[in-house]
Formats: sequence, C-alpha cells, structure tokens
Amino acid sequence: MSGRTPCINPKCRRTADAAKFPDEMICGKCFKALPQQLREDFKFAWRQYRKWDRRRMKTTDELKLQKVHSVMGMWGRRIDATWVEIKKHLTADEKPEGLDAFLEEMGL
Repeated sequence: MSGRTPCINPKCRRTADAAKFPDEMICGKCFKALPQQLREDFKFAWRQYRKWDRRRMKTTDELKLQKVHSVMGMWGRRIDATWVEIKKHLTADEKPEGLDAFLEEMGL
C-alpha cells in the first residue's frame, strides 16, 4: 500500500494519504469510538498547542519567544502522552469476561 498510511487501530482497514499523514493517523470512526475523556484530552491539548503556535508567529520579543517555546514543548509532550494512551487503548487485547478468562488468570 504505497502512498497510504493505515489507521493505528489494527482492527480498522481505513487509510489516509501519506503526504498528509506521513507517520501515524487515526481515522475519524476509530477516534469517535474512543472514551470521551481521552478524546477531550487530546483535542484540548491540540487546541492549546495551536493557540501558542499562533502566539509564537505574532511575537518578536526574544524573552516572550522563550516562554512560548517552553509552553509549546509542554503541550507537545502532553499530546505525545495522550497519543500513547490512545494507541494503548486501541491495541489492548480485550479478553472476554467469563469462566475461561478467570481460569486463565488463575493459571488453570
């Protein structure tokens, strides 16, 4: 599949243009299936990052630029951490609850 980037959900077969998403991406359907709190955290962090990026473009003062870069770094790390949580949520092996799962946990 050249030129296409697959969704990070292994159960999903959707792809996107590799020019727009060169590394990883999550399709809208899988993103909407995530827990609401996880989606809100990710969207909030992106909004904050973009807000500070706009401020960076407008300012010319070196001291303010240092502050803006540090704040953008903080939000970038938050986005990365939330992305890891999203990937962990999508790739977690869910075992059905029941007698078989219980016996497997007990080692029987």
